[in-house]
Amino acid sequence: MRIKLALRNLYISQAVIFTFLLFAYFVWFPHSFSKLGGFSDTALMLIFVDLVLGPLLVFIVYKEGKRFLSFDINTLLAIQLGAFVFGAYSLYLKHPAYAVFTVDRFTLANVSQLYPQQHWLEQIRASFFSSPQFVVTKFPENRKERNALLFSVLLKGEPDINERPALFEPLGQHIDTVFSKSIPINQLFQNSKTKEKLTQFYKLYGGKPSDYAYFPLIGNNKKDMIWVFKRSTAKAIEIIDSDPWLMANK
Repeated sequence: MRIKLALRNLYISQAVIFTFLLFAYFVWFPHSFSKLGGFSDTALMLIFVDLVLGPLLVFIVYKEGKRFLSFDINTLLAIQLGAFVFGAYSLYLKHPAYAVFTVDRFTLANVSQLYPQQHWLEQIRASFFSSPQFVVTKFPENRKERNALLFSVLLKGEPDINERPALFEPLGQHIDTVFSKSIPINQLFQNSKTKEKLTQFYKLYGGKPSDYAYFPLIGNNKKDMIWVFKRSTAKAIEIIDSDPWLMANK
């Protein structure tokens, strides 16, 4: 009975966790966002706590005829459920609500950094079931407002422009301007490792280097990579694990 109860806990936990992780991976962390958004660490914690510790503790605690056995088992299940809710919520807070283009690069803004549900523009409002939204920061046109914004960021330590949904506009409205800021391919090819990875990318996706646009991408783990967009569709294709600032071989 002890083994049967532990296995039952394992099967149920397995179904719940992997269903949730599939949702998180494909909805919250698409387009290789998992490389930058902190998905792996939290997912591994969830798997360990709920698929290893949970069934193991049930197996250890269970003893036929033990006094208060039902209370002990229910307490373990409550702890296991609490651990799952905590891990799931942590993953929600880590997931990128927006991929924000500012000046010449993209930065991921996760849920914990802002309140996207308060934004008025329907097409870029992020919700619990939303994938990351692609947006561009729009500086205030009024000089006084622009100076006040810079003052609040630089001197008051208030959120930077890539964390202020009130300044966001849909990427599609500015796609030509954004693509004009692409890193020149000859600049990226100066580094042999970057060139090799991009060559592999072209073999996989086809096309010429000029068919794509390349941007620095700054993730939640502070690791910078190269984000490749297809110009004809204005879609993000792949994240290249290479430093966009490392132009020449060392």
